[in-house]
Amino acid sequence: MKPFEVPPWETEGDIIEFEPNPSGSGVAAREPKKKKPKKKKPKKKKGAVPEENLNVNTAAGKFSYREVRGPLDSSDDDDDVEDGIRAMHKMMSGKIEKQRPPTQATKGGKKELKLKPELAQAAVEAMEATSSSTPAANSLASRLQSELLGGRFRYINEQLYSTTSRKAEALFRKDSSAFEAYHAGYRQQVEKWPINPLNRIIKTIMKIPKTAIIGDFGCGEGKLAQSVPNKVYSMDLVAARSDIIACNMTDTPLQARSLDVAVYCLSLMGTDLNEFFLEANRVLNLHGSVYIAEIQSRFEDVREFVRCLNACGFDLIKKDVAVNYFYFFQFMKMRHVPKNTKMKAFSLKPCLYRKR
Repeated sequence: MKPFEVPPWETEGDIIEFEPNPSGSGVAAREPKKKKPKKKKPKKKKGAVPEENLNVNTAAGKFSYREVRGPLDSSDDDDDVEDGIRAMHKMMSGKIEKQRPPTQATKGGKKELKLKPELAQAAVEAMEATSSSTPAANSLASRLQSELLGGRFRYINEQLYSTTSRKAEALFRKDSSAFEAYHAGYRQQVEKWPINPLNRIIKTIMKIPKTAIIGDFGCGEGKLAQSVPNKVYSMDLVAARSDIIACNMTDTPLQARSLDVAVYCLSLMGTDLNEFFLEANRVLNLHGSVYIAEIQSRFEDVREFVRCLNACGFDLIKKDVAVNYFYFFQFMKMRHVPKNTKMKAFSLKPCLYRKR
């Protein structure tokens, strides 16, 4: 079989011959390309200089080389170049380098870290507190003294609420410092209250005639007498001042029907409140007033408390039980009730403070 001839376009044209296709399609099938084997790169020895960095001296017949430093060469002494190269490496590796706080060189050649003003002030205060032991010792002693005082106040407070007035009087006679410790703890509690109920009673007394004679039962330190222009008989189990009468509130030295107002501000302690108000009935004039301020949590049933005072000869005139933390009452003496009248003893719930 003759090969297929393509007519030349020019006289000097080449003749292209195609081999016959055994399949009969007329075009020879192409063989698949074979992958060229990869050339292994020679391993570079440590310390070897690459060929492109060699500078050959052909004139002398010998060759000499000069080391060419690239842009990533870290042997440069310039600090800026080092920082730039390091930053470039961090960016290429996907890491972010946090900026370090600036440093300031001191005269000795050492580096000193710059602190914020508030941190510097805190450091100075800490150093002063460490160097001076007196303020810290005083603070610790004051805290321990406050805790001991609070513990003793709670103990005395529980005794006063759980015993009769006569036993409470015996307690203070046996321990003369107990009364002072109790009122010192009481002052701490008053500072934590939202209001001082005695201040409200003082405002009420300021509205009545100045000629009214007042009896302050359980006066404590006698603040009421120092705050109003009226004549006030301040009475308590222990006399904190010379103008305070030391006595039991169930048996005062006052004459019968000598008072116009009787005040009980946080002083209804004990289990024999019936004797308290029978004594108040004895020393009050007819239509005399009784002002009471007590802690809200002590009242389990307000109506029962009003009934007990009614049995002692007092009628309720006004009450304010909407005030947060405290209840306020005003009663009026409507009839005389003999002190030897037998009636059931009553009391309020004890006010027990939390142990800290």
